[in-house]
Amino acid sequence: MKSTNKISFDNIAKNIINKDKFNKLKYESHHGLTRYNHVLRVSKFTYKITKFLKMDYVSATRAALLHDYYTQSDLENISEIKKLNMHPYVASKNALKDFNLNKKELNAIESHMFPLGKTLPKYAESWVLTTVDKSVATYEQYKFKWKNALTVYTIFIINMILFGQK
Repeated sequence: MKSTNKISFDNIAKNIINKDKFNKLKYESHHGLTRYNHVLRVSKFTYKITKFLKMDYVSATRAALLHDYYTQSDLENISEIKKLNMHPYVASKNALKDFNLNKKELNAIESHMFPLGKTLPKYAESWVLTTVDKSVATYEQYKFKWKNALTVYTIFIINMILFGQK
C-alpha cells in the first residue's frame, strides 16, 4: 500500500505519542539519552527517507515510533544480551495492545534488530527502519555515551603520562 504524500509526521505520530505508556519512554535510559528521544529521532529519519522514496511512509513511521515500545519493567530479570533479541517482540506485543498494526508495521518492529534478531525484514520499509535504527543508535552511543567516557579516559591517560612519571 502506497501512501499519499500529504500526511505530516506530526499527524502520523500524534495518536502514538499521546499514549501514557509511550510517554513513560521519556524516563527510560537508552543509548545515553532517553528511549523517547531515540524513538523520535529514528522515526523522523524513517519518515523522511520512506517519504522521499515514495514508500509506505505512514506504516514505516508508525513502526519506527513503536520499535522500542517497552519499559525496563517489561524486561525485568533478563540479561542485556537476551534483551537485544527479545525487546522487538515485547515492543510488538505492547504495540498490539494499544494500536491496530498492519503486517508491514508488525514485521518492521519485530525485525528491526536484524541480523541480531530472529525475524527477517520482509518489506522495504522494514529494511529502512532497521538501517536507520542502527545508524541512529551508533550515533547516539558515540555522541551521548561513549564520547564522555572516552574523554574522561583520555584525560586520565594523558595525566598519567604527563604527571605520573618522576
